[in-house]
Amino acid sequence: FLGPLFGAVERPPPEELVPGFQQAMQEYQEHMYRLAKRLLSFMARALGQSEDYFEEFLTGPVATHRLLHYWPLKDFEKQIGIGEHTDYGLLTILLQDAVGGLQVLNAVRGEWVHAMPVEGAFMVNLGDMLARWTNHEFKSTIHRVVNTSTRDRYSVPYFLEPNLDVEIPIGGAVAGSPSKQSDPSNRVDEILYGFYSGAGMVKQRPPAPVPS
Repeated sequence: FLGPLFGAVERPPPEELVPGFQQAMQEYQEHMYRLAKRLLSFMARALGQSEDYFEEFLTGPVATHRLLHYWPLKDFEKQIGIGEHTDYGLLTILLQDAVGGLQVLNAVRGEWVHAMPVEGAFMVNLGDMLARWTNHEFKSTIHRVVNTSTRDRYSVPYFLEPNLDVEIPIGGAVAGSPSKQSDPSNRVDEILYGFYSGAGMVKQRPPAPVPS
C-alpha cells in the first residue's frame, strides 16, 4: 500500500522557468542508481556473496532524490540543520557543496566528526536496512547537519531502498547464515510503514485491497 506514496508524479519546475532542469535531474538519478548498485556489489563480496547478490532485489527499487537547503544558523544552542539520525534505507549517496556541515558520530569516542567536503567526491551513508540485512556487519551511520558557516548550504542526497516486496531478515545477506522462514513483517513496505508511521508521516494504514 506504500507504493502510491513513492509512485507519485514528480512536479519539476516548468522547462521555460528552469531550462534543462528535469533532464539534468533524470540523468543524475540514473548515474546514482548505477553507482549505488556498484557499491552494493563490493559490499556483497565482503559478505561472502557473489557481486550480483543484491541485483534481484533492486529491479523496482524505492529511490528518492532530494535537493536540500540549509541556511546559516544564528543560535547553535537552539537551532540545528537536521538532528542526529540514521537513514532507514540501504544506502545514501550524498553530493555536498564546499560549505560543509555534515557531522558523523564516532561511536567509540562519542564525538562528532566533521565530514569535510572533498571536491569531486561523494559521501556514502549506510542505512538501517543494510545494517539489519547484514546483522550489523555493516552499521548504519549516525549523522547530523550543523551549518557552522555564514553561507547557505546545499546538498543532493540520493536514497536507495530495495523493491517493496523484498523481505529483509536479520543477517539474511551474510553468506552461510541459516535460511529463515518467510515473514511478512520483514518486507520492505512493512519496514517503511513502521518508519513513516513512527515519524507521523502516515496517519492511518489504508485498508487492504480486495482481490479481484
